[in-house]
Amino acid sequence: MIFSSWQFAAFYAVVFAAYWTVRGRYARHLLLLVASCVFYMAWNAWLVLIVLGVAVWDYALALGIDATRRPGIRRGLLALSVIGNLGLLAVFKYADFLILSLRDLLAALGLSTSLHSLHIILPIGISFHVFQTLSYTVDVYRGDIRPTRDFIEFALFVTFFPQLVAGPIVRAAQFLPQLETVKRLEWPRIERCVGLFVLGLTKKLLIADQIAPLVDRVFADPTQFGTLDLWLAMFGYGAQIYGDFSGYSDMAVAVAGMLGFDLPVNFRSPYLAASITDFWRRWHISLSTWLRDNLYIPLGGSRRGRRLTCRNIMITMLLGGLWHGASWTFVIWGAIHGFVLSFDKLTSSAGAESHVDPERRTPGRAGRTLIGWALTLLVVHVAWVFFRCQPIVLPGGDPEPLVQPLARALHFVTHLFVFRSTADAVWLPGRIACIILLALAGGLQLWEEWQHRSRHGRSSLAGWWPSIPVPIAAAALALWVAVLVVWSPGNTNPFIYFQF
Repeated sequence: MIFSSWQFAAFYAVVFAAYWTVRGRYARHLLLLVASCVFYMAWNAWLVLIVLGVAVWDYALALGIDATRRPGIRRGLLALSVIGNLGLLAVFKYADFLILSLRDLLAALGLSTSLHSLHIILPIGISFHVFQTLSYTVDVYRGDIRPTRDFIEFALFVTFFPQLVAGPIVRAAQFLPQLETVKRLEWPRIERCVGLFVLGLTKKLLIADQIAPLVDRVFADPTQFGTLDLWLAMFGYGAQIYGDFSGYSDMAVAVAGMLGFDLPVNFRSPYLAASITDFWRRWHISLSTWLRDNLYIPLGGSRRGRRLTCRNIMITMLLGGLWHGASWTFVIWGAIHGFVLSFDKLTSSAGAESHVDPERRTPGRAGRTLIGWALTLLVVHVAWVFFRCQPIVLPGGDPEPLVQPLARALHFVTHLFVFRSTADAVWLPGRIACIILLALAGGLQLWEEWQHRSRHGRSSLAGWWPSIPVPIAAAALALWVAVLVVWSPGNTNPFIYFQF
C-alpha cells in the first residue's frame, strides 16, 4: 500500500474521516496506532510484531535509564538498546551479506562450499524505525528528553504510518510534544498539505516512474550502450531517485500534516548544491543529521585535528552506505562521499560559499560557485552508479556473486570517460524522453528553491498559492491528478527507499 496507490487513497480517506470525527486525544492516538499497524500489515502481517517488539524493548529500557542515576547501570541499559536494535538490523539485513561474502571469498580461493542465502524476509523500512527508536534511548541517556510513560504514545511515535517505512527519521523531541494537545481541523493547513501531496505525487508519477524503464534498460547491461546513453542513464537515475524519494517525503509530510502533525523537511533542491557538504545539507536531511548527532560528533567530529576529522567523516559515510543495504557497492558509494567530504573539509570553503547571499556574490564568487556546483553534480551522480548496481537474483534463488555488481558499476563509470558510439536507432526516442524528463526534474528543483527563498522573504511573489480561490485551486489539482493517473504506468513502482 504505497502513497500513490488507490488502496492507500481509500485507507487514508477512512483514517482521515475517523480521526477528525473522534474527539478525545487518547482515542485519536489509539486510532492512529491501529491504523499504522494495519498499514504496515498490508506488506506482511506478522512482521508488525517485530516493530511493536522494538517499541516495547526501547520503551522499557528508556524508563530504566531514567529511573537510575548510577552511571554503570545507565550505560548497561543503553548498551542493551544498541545491541538489541543493531542486532536485529544485523540479522535481518546483513546475515545474508556476510554468508554470501564468505561464499564468494572461499570460491575465489578455490575452495568448495555449500553456503547459500538464508532468504530472510526483510521487514520493510527496518533501517528507519531502528534508527528512530535507537535515537530515543540515546536522547534519554543524554538527558535531552524525559521518557514518556504512555506506551500508546511511544508506540505511535515508532509506528506512525506516514513516515514508518521510509522516513523522514523523526526525533522523539520533535514528535512526542505534538501528542500533548488535541488537534483542530484547520482548512488552510489542509489546503497547503494537499498541494504538497500533489507535488510529491508529480515527482513520483511524472518523473521517477516515467524515467525508470529507460534507466533500468541501460543499467541491466551497460555493455550494450554507448557513452551518451551511459551519461543519460546516470543522470536519469539521479532524477529517478530524487523524484521517488523526495516525492515520497513530500507525500509523507503532507499526509501527516493533514492529521495535524509536523514532520521535518527531508529535501531542499539537492542537485543545486555548490559543494558536497551543501549536498548533505539538502539530501535526506533527517538521515544526515541523525548520522551527525549520533555517530560523527560522538566519534569526535572536527574537534581533534584534520586527520581525525577525516577519519570520523569516512567512518560515518561508510556506515551510512551500509545503512542503505548489504552490498559492497553501497560501501563504495559511502566511501566516495566520505572521501569527497573529507577533501572538501580540508581544502576548500565551498560549503560556506554556498551559503553566501546570492545578491552579495561577486562575479568571482559566482564563478567558483558554478564550478563547485558542476563538480558536485558530477561526483554525486558517479556515486549513484554504484548505488544503483545491486546483485541480481539468479534462477536458483541466490544472489549473484557480490563482486558482479561492482564489476558492472566499474565498467559503467569507466566507459563514461572512454567514448563509444552506438547505432541503436530504436533507443533514440528513449534518449529524447530522458532529456525531457531530466529538464523537468531540474526545473522542478529550481522552482522548489525559489519557493524556499520566497518563504524566507527573498521574493515579492511569496504566498501566491494561498491567494488562488479554493474552488479554482481544487479543480486545477483534481485535473492535474487525473492527468498524472492517465499518464502514469499501469502498475506504480514501489518507492526505492522501501527496501532500506
